[in-house]
Amino acid sequence: MFSKIKSLFKKENKTDLDCTDINIACAILLIEVSHADFDISQIELNSILDSLVKKFKINDEDAKKLLDKAMDRHDKVSSLRDYIKQINENFTRDQKIKIIESAWDVAKADDNIDKYEEHRIRKLTELLHLSHTDFIKSKLK
Repeated sequence: MFSKIKSLFKKENKTDLDCTDINIACAILLIEVSHADFDISQIELNSILDSLVKKFKINDEDAKKLLDKAMDRHDKVSSLRDYIKQINENFTRDQKIKIIESAWDVAKADDNIDKYEEHRIRKLTELLHLSHTDFIKSKLK
């Protein structure tokens, strides 16, 4: 009986851990920033799409599909740990900085950087093993 209960927990957590596409991991982090102030706007979603197209070189149609998939997954995710880990293992420092720059673009999209958005970006910067200097330079860029 204990093994059945244990297997249920493994199956339940499996959906949270399914982050095989690195682009989804990036999109989820940007969505996380947009949710930080509890008010996700269409302007912020457009900023995420813009980042996916311009900085991550994804075509418009694929970017829209990716954003829809990432938003659906974000609603179900209980932890960003595995997405952060995937990015840390596969991205260079410069690529991680692009994510933080994109996060700032999302936060600035509605012409108001909320303190919760800034805090979330600060935490993401730390989790991506970037420096405070990277955090500040990305904000100013």
